[in-house]
Amino acid sequence: MDKEDVMVLLEANLQPIWEEQFEQSARITTVRFLLEDLFADEYSDRLSEFTARMERLLEMTRNAPVKGGPAGVEQLKEMQVRVATHLDRFRGETERKIVARSSK
Repeated sequence: MDKEDVMVLLEANLQPIWEEQFEQSARITTVRFLLEDLFADEYSDRLSEFTARMERLLEMTRNAPVKGGPAGVEQLKEMQVRVATHLDRFRGETERKIVARSSK
């Protein structure tokens, strides 16, 4: 079996995994979009309250001990950083929507 045969086999076997990852990404993006929309409606004209709530959540994320299964300490810290990053992005996008919807 040469290198090209191995690559063909790998690609064929990995294709279902890539398709599942793509589907999961679409689902997560949809949920995030819906949550941003709901939070923007809930906090319309109350940007400072939303920002304060998100700051509390970010602080909790950064300081709370991370619990997980068999993952190592470094993996758990990396997860904590990634969660904080996603929360911060959510905050930024939702704040923009709140500002756009708030009465002026």
